[in-house]
Amino acid sequence: MHWTLAGNLAEVLAALEGAAATGADGCVCTELALTGFHRRLPELLDAAALADARAQVRAACARLGIAAAIGMPTLGPGGAVLNSHVFIDACGDEVVRVHKTGLTPSEATFFTAGGSRGWTVLGESLCTSVLCREMLDVEALLPVLRAALPVDDARPRLIFWPGYIAESDAEQAVLCEAYRVGAARLALALRAWVLQSNWAESLNAPGRGGFGAGIVIAPDGEIVQMLPRDEAALAIVELDQARRISAA
Repeated sequence: MHWTLAGNLAEVLAALEGAAATGADGCVCTELALTGFHRRLPELLDAAALADARAQVRAACARLGIAAAIGMPTLGPGGAVLNSHVFIDACGDEVVRVHKTGLTPSEATFFTAGGSRGWTVLGESLCTSVLCREMLDVEALLPVLRAALPVDDARPRLIFWPGYIAESDAEQAVLCEAYRVGAARLALALRAWVLQSNWAESLNAPGRGGFGAGIVIAPDGEIVQMLPRDEAALAIVELDQARRISAA
């Protein structure tokens, strides 16, 4: 994580390059990946600079032929600031913006809550995002996402889970386990893959540990991969189609 838009943009572009070099179809970045998630975020809300950075990401996706889901702040009517996960296809077109609704009390002093969400076709899959602590809101999200599923659509379902979560002490470890339980429930109930991309560090609290350790959950609810803890990493995930469960 960097304090500046330029620093974080460079990291995002490097991640796209690295993922594309492996032959990946898409790259999932974490919550507010384009700006970083830190106390100086309000200084980075320059509409022209954000638009230029977003354009550079779109151009990279088009050049590399890779889709992406990237966390970034987006600006709404009346000065609203939204915590968004933006889907960009392999042609570089912005497909949809998923806005975080389940804000923490501190986030709610700065961000505006988003509205309802559904599923979006990205590449060959049906995709949606659940942002960070929204994994605690599974009972509310589940009926919404289930109702939004297209009828008789057999495409793989992907739930992107961008986050900024740390198991920094015993209390946070219990909370993170609750997040994982919620994610597994969502995967199993919706017969979907959950792909977590979690920040590996905090600029606000540089001595704090327990970040990273993003997980991949299969449609049967099992955790099948975990990324390194407290270490930036690019993991390549090959979805095992044999693990797909028939749509409920």
